Amino acid sequence: MFSTRVLLLTAALLFGALSQASTQPEKKPLSREQAAALAQQYYPGKIVKVQSDRHNYRIRVVQPDGRVITVLVDGQSGRVKRDGN
Repeated sequence: MFSTRVLLLTAALLFGALSQASTQPEKKPLSREQAAALAQQYYPGKIVKVQSDRHNYRIRVVQPDGRVITVLVDGQSGRVKRDGN
């Protein structure tokens, strides 16, 4: 009787853990708008161009001092970095 309860409890815990792991939502790729917003958070200015390839965005930003920079945003992770750095 005791071993049956232990076995059932173990099975229930294992099943719960497996079902929880399989229901983790997959991370959706960023949209152009989300990528532009992220770029603007890190490098304030006016967005003048957004280009995309399969997994990344290349965003042109005119900064308040008039300089134009290119910001790269990873379309999966959301990582932001300035082009050339």
